[in-house]
Amino acid sequence: MISKTEYLHFKNWLDLDINSIAWEGRYSDSFSQFWDSFFKTELSTHELKERFEYAKKIAKSGPLISWLSWLFDKYLIYMFVFKDVSLRELAFLFDMKEREVSITLRDHLVKVYPQFEDLINDKFQVSNVSSENLYLKFSELLPELGDAAKNRGTFEDDILAQMEVTLYPDWPSLVKELKKDVLALKIDFDTFQKKLKFKKQVKLMQELIVLLLILSIIVVAVKNANRWYENYLSNKITLFEPNFFWLDKSLSYLDQELLAKQQIDLSNKELEELERIEAQQNFTEERIDSRYEPESDVVILDSIKDVPKTLAQTFGQGSEYEEKNKGGYKDQSAVAGDKKAYRLLMASVNPDEIKTKILPLLAKFDINQVDKVKPGTKIPGGIYFNLKVPSEHLKEFMAKVSTYASVTIYESRTRSEYPGRNRVFIWIKSI
Repeated sequence: MISKTEYLHFKNWLDLDINSIAWEGRYSDSFSQFWDSFFKTELSTHELKERFEYAKKIAKSGPLISWLSWLFDKYLIYMFVFKDVSLRELAFLFDMKEREVSITLRDHLVKVYPQFEDLINDKFQVSNVSSENLYLKFSELLPELGDAAKNRGTFEDDILAQMEVTLYPDWPSLVKELKKDVLALKIDFDTFQKKLKFKKQVKLMQELIVLLLILSIIVVAVKNANRWYENYLSNKITLFEPNFFWLDKSLSYLDQELLAKQQIDLSNKELEELERIEAQQNFTEERIDSRYEPESDVVILDSIKDVPKTLAQTFGQGSEYEEKNKGGYKDQSAVAGDKKAYRLLMASVNPDEIKTKILPLLAKFDINQVDKVKPGTKIPGGIYFNLKVPSEHLKEFMAKVSTYASVTIYESRTRSEYPGRNRVFIWIKSI
């Protein structure tokens, strides 16, 4: 228990500037009431700490809370200097950690004994719970440091010792609460803690409700937006599908048996008219003979021997099966050798080499190109030639080309006529 004499000695050692704190003495009575109601007798160190914590919760302004924390630290230093308690005992009395107490004491003693800063740092170094410095007392430092720490608890540059705390708006409510007795203070402190906890819970519930409300609004908005966008897309897209709504539903369909039972009544004049029209159609009908159309199917030749040697073999020569009497009409394209086209499809691992062999043959056999594309042009997949070959050199040219690689020959008809020449298309596929 802390006595009243001890509180008075602490106040004198602290050497507060009451004149500045009470605003030139105008609020000296208010500060005295605070001091007497705060530092009551028959209080334990743990209860005194609770009063400090309760006072800091009542105070709302930051400077006033800092001043109360500063006052509590000064009381810790006072206990260490005058009560000759160890660092560990001091931490136990005020329910604090040894490291926090060690830092508070070291900072104060370094200001009092700046010349012994290294010694003080070494003595108050607390590395672990088994450190020997935990049991350090001020009486052990007196031979080296001296008793200057007992003379005064504040310094010239200590602003908090002169701060006008009585001018803060929350000072009167702080003094009013501290006037209560110790038991009432504990009850109020517990009640305050419960109220504070309840307010936090209410605030948390309010935040959750607001958050859920916002999420619900977002979900509903997204749902309606999606529905609107789906309708918008459905109106923009037109699907082609059978439409049977145009059918005339008023039509009635009768059974075939019912139709068969119906009798067709025609007069004699109508029957004679039908017979006359039918007789005229029988005699006026002319049978239209269909012209012979040349086949356009592609024929695969088994050998170069199947290719006509010259144009005369397919054009201008008669046949033992040809009629002697010429008359009517016949398919001239069937005997026109210059309307036949040949396609040579080749495959080679080196199409460029075959190209170099084919190009000299063009000049040798007087072969021309069909279109504007130069013979031997490379395209994706191989090389191709689009040529007009003289009919007399057709078989020799194709026989020569077929020796360069395996070849498949296709014979077909072409609508373009090249007198005295046949169209030959060569495709050399790269493999």
